[in-house]
Amino acid sequence: MSQDEIPENIIKKWVEATEKLIPAKSIDRYKKELELFNQWKQINDVKSINEEVMLAYMLDLSKKISRSSLWSKHSMVKSMLLVHENVDISRFSKVTAFLKKMSVGYEPKKAKTLTRDDVNRFLKEASDKEYLLAKVVAMLGIVGGCRREELYNISLDDVQDTSSQLVVTIPISKTDQKRVFTVINEVEGIKFLELYRRYVKLRSKNLPHKMLLVGCRNGRCISQRVGIHTIGAIPSKIAEFLELENPKTYTGHSFRRTSATLLANAGVDLSVLKRHGGWKSSTVAEKYIEESMEGKTKIARMIQGGENFVQVLEPQQSSNENFGSTSSAINLTEIKSVKTENIPPVKVIESTNCTINITLNV
Repeated sequence: MSQDEIPENIIKKWVEATEKLIPAKSIDRYKKELELFNQWKQINDVKSINEEVMLAYMLDLSKKISRSSLWSKHSMVKSMLLVHENVDISRFSKVTAFLKKMSVGYEPKKAKTLTRDDVNRFLKEASDKEYLLAKVVAMLGIVGGCRREELYNISLDDVQDTSSQLVVTIPISKTDQKRVFTVINEVEGIKFLELYRRYVKLRSKNLPHKMLLVGCRNGRCISQRVGIHTIGAIPSKIAEFLELENPKTYTGHSFRRTSATLLANAGVDLSVLKRHGGWKSSTVAEKYIEESMEGKTKIARMIQGGENFVQVLEPQQSSNENFGSTSSAINLTEIKSVKTENIPPVKVIESTNCTINITLNV
């Protein structure tokens, strides 16, 4: 059936449906890339689209733009051609191979991350009068692994204060995946819930909206929402307060990267990291695990020190304070009187090729 034989109402629905295949917030960028591609075709007298044509276009683009931008431009043109020309350039293996070749040796710039000590020191030492908003944004951004857009879209209705913890729902996600995270109360002397409550208390009850993040000036909240760029600049302000090197390298993505790095250093598996960050692909999450310095240190201890996997997992003594972590370890040698009947029995079943060492100092 030709398009002329298709009823007009069906064609309208077809057009409406195909337009939904392009991200709504980026539609203008996608249209611009298709326009540039069509201009290139006209200049080079190209009448059709095939693998040779796309390879030539990518080559010309590679001489004008950075290698990191090639993939994104290819992706936008691919989506637009599929929707408007019914051409699927993803099957062009030579084009994909060319893009991969151009990416070899490229190291993208990454936002710097904060350590637990950095976060703790900022929350403890920075004054609420000047930095209360930054504290709340940092708390939610790091605990939830949030993007700046996600923080911008959080409303009061998305945060449930249960008196013992905050339950936060991410309303709008880049990957369209609903995410929920919790913020526990007091850790290492930092009362996170009280921090949130102090901020909310400063908000006027007569605001025309229910968005969570509004501006704070001189210890008072105003009605105007905090802009997305202001949220993105908060990590840099925190770095300046802490007098960290190159504070401008702490960008709006620093909270999310800090969150993933802390989790990777703690030794969580890939599935936990993916769920926390809402990543559909394993590639990004695997990168955090791969780059974890604490993970590399544990490997070195096993190779060089001869420690086994269980020994490596045991926490080492440290004087550093931990952001969002607690310890329930008990040193029995410090307890003068321990009744053996209070020690729970240990039962191991269906285990082979393992060594279990239990030492009780009672």
